[in-house]
Amino acid sequence: MATTLLEYFNELRDQNPFSWVKDSEITAVEPGHAEMTLQTNDTEYCNFRGDLHGAVCIGLADSVMGTACFTLGKSVSTIDLNGNYVKAVKGGTVLRGVANVEHSGKTTMVATARIYNELGELVHLARGTFFVLEEKPLPELPWRFIEEDNPDLV
Repeated sequence: MATTLLEYFNELRDQNPFSWVKDSEITAVEPGHAEMTLQTNDTEYCNFRGDLHGAVCIGLADSVMGTACFTLGKSVSTIDLNGNYVKAVKGGTVLRGVANVEHSGKTTMVATARIYNELGELVHLARGTFFVLEEKPLPELPWRFIEEDNPDLV
């Protein structure tokens, strides 16, 4: 059972049947913000040149933006997704996605995402528009524990 909202979001993620989810983890959540990592490999994620297939970055961006929307207590579905590839990425790279909600309306939301490689270099930029399916209140849990909140967590 989750003791923080970060754990809650990862427990929900574990229920997702989409195959690459097993290689990803939500690493930070705050209202309107989410961060996620994805461990790629050189077989399932790559094209014939050994570069990550284009769907990997846009899929990660879509997922982390949807999670950022969910941090505001809204269940969403993607209605528009746009991405720009900035740099090629080889298989085996750990990607880090960072997303922010830019607009939180009653029926639609807009979010942006940046995907970085292990060196912290920007490899992909994305923007998505999401349809709000329903209000989904979050459990009453702290977002995360910080050391001063719980000195036993070191």
